[in-house]
Formats: sequence, structure tokens, C-alpha cells
Amino acid sequence: MEREIWFYVICAISLLGVVWGVRDTRRVIEAPFLYAAGMAVLMCPQLYIAANDPWRTPLDAFRLYSVVVILSSAAFYLGYFSRIKRRFNRSGHDWRINANLLFWYGAAIGGCGTIGALQLRGMGEVTVWRGWAVYWYTLSKLMTPGITLILISYFKTRKPSYLIIGLLLSVFPFFNIIFAGRRSDTIMLPLMFFLPFMLFNRRFRMPRMAVIASFVLVFIVVYALPYWRDSFSEESYLQIYSERPLGMIMEEMFSGKKDKVLETIDSINLAWAHWLTGYYTWGVEEFYNQIIQNYVPGSLIGYGIKEALFIGHGIDINWAAKATGLPVAYYTGKSSYTEFFGAFSFLGAVLFYFIGKIFRRVSDAIKDNGDGRAIIFLCFFVTMPAGLPWSQTLLGLALQLPNVFIMLFAFRWCLKKRYWRIESSPDGDCLYFVPKPTKQT
Repeated sequence: MEREIWFYVICAISLLGVVWGVRDTRRVIEAPFLYAAGMAVLMCPQLYIAANDPWRTPLDAFRLYSVVVILSSAAFYLGYFSRIKRRFNRSGHDWRINANLLFWYGAAIGGCGTIGALQLRGMGEVTVWRGWAVYWYTLSKLMTPGITLILISYFKTRKPSYLIIGLLLSVFPFFNIIFAGRRSDTIMLPLMFFLPFMLFNRRFRMPRMAVIASFVLVFIVVYALPYWRDSFSEESYLQIYSERPLGMIMEEMFSGKKDKVLETIDSINLAWAHWLTGYYTWGVEEFYNQIIQNYVPGSLIGYGIKEALFIGHGIDINWAAKATGLPVAYYTGKSSYTEFFGAFSFLGAVLFYFIGKIFRRVSDAIKDNGDGRAIIFLCFFVTMPAGLPWSQTLLGLALQLPNVFIMLFAFRWCLKKRYWRIESSPDGDCLYFVPKPTKQT
């Protein structure tokens, strides 16, 4: 009974954010709704399984994880909805996007990613992910930020040529969907088009039924696509569905099969292992080890040397299975709840507060003056709030270091400061855009 109570409390927290967003569908691109949607679609179904299959996780582990989720969610909402004190300035500046420069910058980045995708496709079926296969795959991931920058330029200028280039570069992510069934591309590709459209069309409101339908589609992508994608390359989609219909997949998932590996279950058990052993990493170990794993070329320096560069447990999590006596798969995603708890214990919830605060500042900057830096940041990291209940944030930042540098270069070269001043008049305050102020002697 206790498990069910914890489960219902977490579902209620998720429902609050979903209802907040559905009431005004302009909010579907804001962090609280995205976070709640991630809880509802990605975590709660698996948490239901954990609550009804007690052999998967001990009650103490389930209780610990539930407390961490509730504290972290409260901190995230508090960070976003707490008032930000602002000083009223009568002069200042904001950042305007130079759409032409941003387009050519995005085209160059997307072109590099396309080269990586072409080389990777030319290698045929990759059985061992080492050497050039990893390098070309890493290069191909640049398509996502490149397409994003191009689409920001298009929706700002509405130049058809920009849209055509963006669509052409989207071919390989689209191939990853229809031929490989990649879940990340299936979710990200529509979002890359939808988010800039929403940001530059402020009067548009997504129909509520479309929001509900998107929940259903994302649920199918997350849970059914892994069953179907092994046969996608054969293009026999109707045959795949007839052999493994959606109802059969859902029944298998919720039937309590012991061999079914689930991300949330592994996250619970890994958090429990940290609690039992008192092993906390302060966030350094995860980030550093992922940098070594993803950016140090073992084929060039030798895999023995690369292994020696890892600290702590490295990327191996067999220690968790030994500590708990429960299986923890190395290949499943672990939630940010577990990641931050494993780094800072219960103080990890404070990081959720600051993430919520950051996204609130970004949202305010976009709403107040269409700040270019905020627009680019949101388009690059819009999935972060939704991914908190599902994936590791520090791991994600390590994997997205190239995207971070691409974003920072866009801030430096593709934006321009616009200075403004508010002056009083008999009719009230008036806003004037002025040249760059000079220092007064």
C-alpha cells in the first residue's frame, strides 16, 4: 500500500505541471510543462511497474527514490515560479539575431554533420563501435545544432531558401527514423521545427487535442519503437506492426516479466546502492569519465591508456549490483534524480532549483524582448527539463559539449547588441533605441 501512495503523490505532481500547460497551450514550450510531461510519459509508467512488482526494488529503495523525486520536483517548480527581483533600469541593451550570419553558420555546422552521416552510411552495418565509426557518428551529431540554427533564421526572416536548406539537411535524421527507428531523432526532428515556429509566432496556440495526441505519440515512440525498429531497415512496417501490435507490447511491458529491463527501475536500484555504500561523487566523477569515454580516442592512444584515465568506478556500475544484490544494466539511461543524488545526496535537489531558475530567466528574456541569446539557448536545450526524469544531466552536458561551444560561438558572432533608453514625456515613458553609448569623461 505504501508504494501505491508514493506513486499517486508523484503522479499528482506530474499532473499539476501538465494541467498548467494545457490550460494555456502557449506554455507547452515552457520548462514546468516539459518537466511534467517527461514525468508523465517517461517515468510514471515505469514507476507503476515498480510499485506493483515488489521483487524489482526493495520497499526502502522505492521510498528513498520517491522522496528524492518529490524534493527535486518541488525544488524545480520553486525555482521556476519564484519571483525574480528586477531593477527598473531606464537604459540597457538586448541581443538581436543576425539571421543571415546565423544561417551561414548553421549551414556550415550542418554540412559537417552531413559529411559524418554520409561516411557513416558508407560503412554499412557497424558491428563494433570503435575507431572511425565513433568519429563519423560524433561528427554526424552536428546536424542537429546546424538544422536548429537554420530554422531559427528561417522563422525570423521567412526566406524560402533557408527552409529548403533546412529540409535538405533533415534528410539523414529522417532516414534514422524510418530505417533505424531512432527514438531521439523521432522526437527531436519535429521539435526542431515546432519550437522556433512557436517562438516567432506569439499568437499561435496549439490545440489542446493536439497536445494530448502528442502525449500518445511520444508514449508509443518511447515504449513501442524499440520493439519495432530492428526490422525497420526491411521497410515492412505493416508486417512489423501485425507481428508485434501495440497492445501486445503494452501487455508484455506491464506483465512483470523478469527479463524486461527498465530505466526507472535501474535508477531506483542505483540510487539505493549510493545510499547503502555512502558513495557520493560530487558530480566530478560522472562528468570527467564521460569526457574520457566520448572524446579520448582509444584507437589512437591505446585502450589500456584510456582505461587508466578513468577515475573512481569509471563507467562500470557492477559495484551497484554487488551492493544491492539487484541487477543494474550499464546500457540503460539513469534519471537526473539518481545522478544528482549519487553526486550530492539529498542536496542534489538544489540543482533542480537552479535549473528551474535558469529556464525561468530564459523564458522571461524571450517574452520581454525576444532576446537572441535566450532563443538560441532554448532551442538547443529545450529537451533538458523533459529529460530530467529519464536521463542524466551531467552525462548529457558531457555529450553536448560540441553543442555548447557551437552555441557560444553563435552568441559571439551571430548576435548584435541593441541599446535602448527610456525617456519621460508628457504622454508617459517612451522607449528609444540609441547608438552605443560612449564613456563620459
